[in-house]
Amino acid sequence: NMFMTSDYAQKTIKKLEEEKYQLQSNISNYSTFVVSIQEGDPEQLRPEFDLKATVEKIEEIEKQILKIKHARNVFNANTKLDGTELTIDVALIRMSILNGHYKRYMDMGNKQQKTRKSSYGDSVEYTYTNYDIAYAKELGESMYNELLSLQEKLNLVNSTVIFEVE
Repeated sequence: NMFMTSDYAQKTIKKLEEEKYQLQSNISNYSTFVVSIQEGDPEQLRPEFDLKATVEKIEEIEKQILKIKHARNVFNANTKLDGTELTIDVALIRMSILNGHYKRYMDMGNKQQKTRKSSYGDSVEYTYTNYDIAYAKELGESMYNELLSLQEKLNLVNSTVIFEVE
């Protein structure tokens, strides 16, 4: 069994994915080869390649990735962020929701009450806001502050709290 933080788990998964990609590239690159008649005997020029061993190594890597991701998911579903009732998985969903909304409200909070839209000869059109601009800005700032707070708590857990991977 191994013990790791979420940050270390993510780095390990990335490294394993890169190894897997290289092995998959080897399948593409070495499963066939071309030799011209002038080059000589194809058997002497055959590149080393063992499909069975390559596939077994890919499967081994995928099993490691699966174990790490599963352990991290269990950890995320059972670990609360300090000072909140949110587990990590719920906090990540909450952060995604906040990210989807806060920019919209900040943009609304930065509008003017009345904006010139266009003019046609003597006619001038204005676009008027139909909401409380200060409230929209306050809402956006509140969402942003919640995002920052959750991210800080998440960063702390990801870099310091250890979980077990079989």
